[in-house]
Amino acid sequence: MADKPDLQDEEAQDQDAAGAIEEVETAATQAVEPTSEVPANTVTEATETTAVESATPAAEDPEKGKGEGAEESDASAVAEQQEAPSATGAEPQEIAAAASESVEEAPVAEATAPPVEETPVAEATAPPVEEAPVPEAAVTAAPEETEATPADAEAQKSAEEFAKMVDESKVEDHSRDVKIGDKISGVVVKVGPENCFVDFGGRCEGVISSVDLKDSEGENLFAEGDQIEAFVTSVGEEITLVRHLSQADAAADLLYQAYKAGMPVEGQVDAVNKWGLGVDIQGTRAFCPISQIDTHFVEDTTTYRGQSMIFKIIEFRNQGRNVVVSRRALLEADQKKEADGVRKGIRVGVEFEGKVTRLESFGAFVELGAGIEGMVHVSEIKHERVEHPNTVLSQGEEVKVRVIKVVSLGSQRKERISLSIKALEKDPWGEIRDQFKARSIVPGKVEALEDFGAFVELAPNVKGLVHVSEIADRRIAHPREVISVGDEVQVVVLEIDNRRKRFRLSIRQVESMESAQNVKEFQQRQKQEDAAAPSDNVMMDALKRANLIE
Repeated sequence: MADKPDLQDEEAQDQDAAGAIEEVETAATQAVEPTSEVPANTVTEATETTAVESATPAAEDPEKGKGEGAEESDASAVAEQQEAPSATGAEPQEIAAAASESVEEAPVAEATAPPVEETPVAEATAPPVEEAPVPEAAVTAAPEETEATPADAEAQKSAEEFAKMVDESKVEDHSRDVKIGDKISGVVVKVGPENCFVDFGGRCEGVISSVDLKDSEGENLFAEGDQIEAFVTSVGEEITLVRHLSQADAAADLLYQAYKAGMPVEGQVDAVNKWGLGVDIQGTRAFCPISQIDTHFVEDTTTYRGQSMIFKIIEFRNQGRNVVVSRRALLEADQKKEADGVRKGIRVGVEFEGKVTRLESFGAFVELGAGIEGMVHVSEIKHERVEHPNTVLSQGEEVKVRVIKVVSLGSQRKERISLSIKALEKDPWGEIRDQFKARSIVPGKVEALEDFGAFVELAPNVKGLVHVSEIADRRIAHPREVISVGDEVQVVVLEIDNRRKRFRLSIRQVESMESAQNVKEFQQRQKQEDAAAPSDNVMMDALKRANLIE
């Protein structure tokens, strides 16, 4: 009976050892096959720790995880073998011996071992899952952040500043894009046989046909370096420019774009009437009113029939069915540019070559250039009196003038430019003043009679005024009571007005002046006779002849 307890103890130990071995095998299987499903709250502390440790290196280094997974599985199996006895209360040496015995007596263990799933040890002893510590190898494998040196910081700052400067350097004139119909201003940089290139500050140079830069005779109007204004017609691979829209390019949509952009168009006059011109722009009918043909009024429109001219569209209605064009608008725009240059040279004292455009009773209008006109007052045409400018000037005549006064230059309504023709001629007043002395009696001819007096011509282009009170000794109502136009009269020069360059004459004082003059002449003649008469004293006569005594 004493041997039975020992046999029961050995059977119990065999059962415990078999259960421990099965638990170790189960844990190893779960570590090798992590994709298998594990019921919640049934995993032991060793199993969960092993799964976490095996998953961390595999995520960091896939190649390394393949080799380390098996090693960690073996290490976890050994750890479970060390921890398993603590659950059953056996020592490690006893577990090793029991494992060897169970291997030798495998049939007995299989026959007597209870089912693994009925063992309640894992459910009772499973502690809370703790995060597995990160392996040192993973920590050391991560690259360390190097501290930025002052040189690196300075290089990064310079790069940022350079990028900022590049952004700020995008000036509108050198980066702006253009669209069809835009008007640009640029410089001709190259003149070729077929195309010319214009630098207008865009993303690339514009291309314009060389034919567009020539006149009707084939002469180049622009050279390299000249300023030019043109319009954009296409913005594809290259930007195409034209000075005006030709008939070959004139379609309805392009005409509308030309209207919106103010682009000149080419048209041919095929009809004329007293109201204006009928213009054909490549099949599109347009009308140019007579007031829009030129800067001045056009009386005869038949001279424009058949001519090809450049116009500006000023009205575009009903999708191109009603188009009104103007040639005057383009001429005035060109004149305005030239006028700005002419106005820069206008100042008092400057001389110009001009053309007489109009003649009025008060003066003549002279064009100085680019449509800028000045007026020559009738008193500034000649030094002598001029009744009407048409007596000495004619329309279209080329004259030389001098600017004597400028008011509000550049103002469209208040601009006044006073000119003079006689300022360029020699003033005869100095010679006339020396010829006619004051208090002298000279002959003259009555030229005109007025209520206030009579004008007497003393010499060609030299006249004086005899006031009505200086015509007769008695009171008269009008000079015609005493004298008539064309009468030859004697006048006395009473006064010479150097400021206004006038003579004040008198007819009434001629007699008294003649009497006084006669008396004076008699006295002088008597004095001369007395001086010439011989005396008794020879010595005195000799002294008188020598002008030593009187």
